[in-house]
Parts: sequence; C-alpha cells; structure tokens
Amino acid sequence: MRATIFVSTPFENGDAGTAPDSHCSLDVLDAAYHTAHSYPGGVPALAQRMKVNADTLMKKVSVNVESHHLTLKEAVSMQEVTGNVAVLQAMAHALGYVCVRSVQASTSDPMALNWQMVAAQADMQHAVADAFARGVTRNSLQRCDVLAAEATSAINNLLSALRASLPIPPGGVSR
Repeated sequence: MRATIFVSTPFENGDAGTAPDSHCSLDVLDAAYHTAHSYPGGVPALAQRMKVNADTLMKKVSVNVESHHLTLKEAVSMQEVTGNVAVLQAMAHALGYVCVRSVQASTSDPMALNWQMVAAQADMQHAVADAFARGVTRNSLQRCDVLAAEATSAINNLLSALRASLPIPPGGVSR
C-alpha cells in the first residue's frame, strides 16, 4: 500500500533539471485561481461540474475582485472535482502545517500494516542516504518529501489499526 499526496508534476530522481512544480508556497487566493483556471476546459467547465454559475465562480477565484468570495464548501468542492489540493496545501502552509493524505488501511492485519510501515520508512531512509551521497538537490529533496509523507501515512494507518483493536469495556467507554 502506498499513500499519495498531490505533486503537480512527477518528480525526477536525477541530480539536474528543473525543480518540480509545487503549489505549497502559493497564497491561498493564488492557489484557488490556479486550481480553477488549470482545470481542463477552464473555469466554465469546472463551474458546470460544481453546478455553479461560471461568471460567479470566475469572480470568486479572481485575485482582483473584492466583491465575491469563495466559500469553504466551494473550495472543498473545487478541490474534489479537480483533484488538485493546492488550496488545502496553501492554507496548511500559511498556518505552519503540512498535509498528508490519509489512506484507509487495506488490511485488517495490524502486522501487515507494521511491515508496510517498516518498508515505507526504509524507502525514505534510502532516499535520504542517496541525497547525502550524491549531493542534495531539489529533486532529491522532493523525493524525500514524498517518501516521508508515505511513511507518515503508513505510521498513521498502523496506529489506526491499533486503536481499532483496543478492547472497549462495557458501557462503550474506551480506555
């Protein structure tokens, strides 16, 4: 099982090349603008999928229009439809957080989840060792970021399975 996080372009493992495009440093309003405008067919196609007026959505995602504002529900809907979580990442970044996608455990066997976690941590450690051995580049850092997020997700899946295995005493009060 692998966790996935949004990376706008596939990262390269080479030591050279351009840095992968990342929306995490965008302002929230810029992230909303780019999310809406980069959708195939643009804002009109996105508005149709969201079942909202295209002109209104255009104004809501514009960084120059003060009279219209994207609601939180609309921001969530836009990210669900586009599959682009740049707004979420921009909000987290602005508040000093990092987003890690939560993936439901694919097995009810906690030991299998344990070994998945160990494998994810080993993958991350290999990427870190490679980065230090070959010289840290933007691409090697991006690779480490992605693998660290996968390891974190694997840890969270294991902890969820452990919590689910906790016996609940009579009365429904958990220990």
